[in-house]
Amino acid sequence: MALLTEPIIEQPQPETRRHPQRVHPLVWILLAGLLVRLALWFYWAGLPIRIADEQSYDQLARGLVEHSKYVDEHGQPTSLRPPLYPGMLAVTYSLCGIENYRAVRMAQLLLSLATVVIVYRLGCIAWSEGVGVLAAAALCFYPSLLGYNNLLLSEVLFTFFVVGSVWLTIESLQRQSLIVLAAIGLAIGLGALTRSILCPFAPLLSLYLLAAWKGPWPKRAIAASIPLLVFAFAIAPWAIRNSQLQKTFTLVDVMGGRNAMMGNYEFTPLECSWATIDLVQGEHAWHRVLARETPGYRQLTQGQIDKLAMKHGLHFVVRNPLLTMERDLVRFFNFWQLERTLIAGAVAGFFGDLPKAAIVAAALIICGSYAAAVFLGLFGVLMSPPADRRIHWLLLLSIAFPCLIHSLIFAHSRYHIPIIPFIVLYAAAALSQWPWIWQQRGKIGFRMAAIACLVLVVAWARELIFVDLAKASQIVG
Repeated sequence: MALLTEPIIEQPQPETRRHPQRVHPLVWILLAGLLVRLALWFYWAGLPIRIADEQSYDQLARGLVEHSKYVDEHGQPTSLRPPLYPGMLAVTYSLCGIENYRAVRMAQLLLSLATVVIVYRLGCIAWSEGVGVLAAAALCFYPSLLGYNNLLLSEVLFTFFVVGSVWLTIESLQRQSLIVLAAIGLAIGLGALTRSILCPFAPLLSLYLLAAWKGPWPKRAIAASIPLLVFAFAIAPWAIRNSQLQKTFTLVDVMGGRNAMMGNYEFTPLECSWATIDLVQGEHAWHRVLARETPGYRQLTQGQIDKLAMKHGLHFVVRNPLLTMERDLVRFFNFWQLERTLIAGAVAGFFGDLPKAAIVAAALIICGSYAAAVFLGLFGVLMSPPADRRIHWLLLLSIAFPCLIHSLIFAHSRYHIPIIPFIVLYAAAALSQWPWIWQQRGKIGFRMAAIACLVLVVAWARELIFVDLAKASQIVG
């Protein structure tokens, strides 16, 4: 909090006449954001949870409260999902009553505002206070994130840890502070216990710090080691518990291997590979394929099955490089697809009986906001990067890492939600310098950004026309 509230040093201006002290724009942004969030919170107050992942998190949380154990719906200890988000739900249920979804949504509402403050600070450090204010305003009212505040999903908590870890890394570089380095490791550890995709990011960030830290190599090595050590200590108790339960080394969950196989085996669909578990059933289902080739399959733990699934997926990739590259390209664009998850939920009636006109308006606002953020973000990346290139590379790394991982396994537009704050930062930088950027439209950077925007539009059109309409015609047929 001390870092967040430290004033930004501005260049001294010649004194003219005294003006009454004005309220900081961030305060107005947060107040308006709170009002919008409260309005949505009241709307969602009486709605049940309808999404399968929401129900799974709720069941795990109830198990923690009622039995003080992390168990599945059959009462058996499990490692299927990371523990921190169900733990957050369990704490809320303990304080406010089991299945008190309104209390959970209120907690997420406040946490999302904290993320807005961190993004403001990032914008101030990396660019200017003006960019910080623009980015905070854009993120505060970003439509999809406003919706996720009211879902019992891990997006809000995970986004907070992702953005917080990047902010702490930049603060540590600015201050050359070892204490802040320890906080980075804690943030990444807690983030990994929310979603295990951050586990491989911890060593990658250590390599980044080794290169970006100023000073002789021994100091760089110490700076790179501290976050990694704190990260290891943060996840160690859970990793020990999982490894004992699964009878094989298991860090956070047992989802990585099966996800890798579902995205990379004989029967993975080229389109919508993220839905393989629903689209591929019967003898072609991943677990049926694995069981046929593994003697004693039924006696294995979920962790041991996950290891076998990872091995199967890797062998398929090695044997089929061209098909894998084609799938990876499709998944790359799946990752950057238009944000339609909330719209699909509204069409299915998950969020109440909404009129069609309201759903259409929401779809236009959600997809339009995302497109504007991505388009401006591309121009920001290529034409308005931070002056400190170390910050620029860190932000790019934070965007590219989840995109790469999901492109290799399976991707969905929901998975880009946690990196939207970084996209918004670049978009705000581009918007603040747009007159200058437009003057540079003959430069290669402008042309590259424009071409990238065009490619995305073509990919979105392809998804809507050739994939969604094809599925709709199959349903009608």
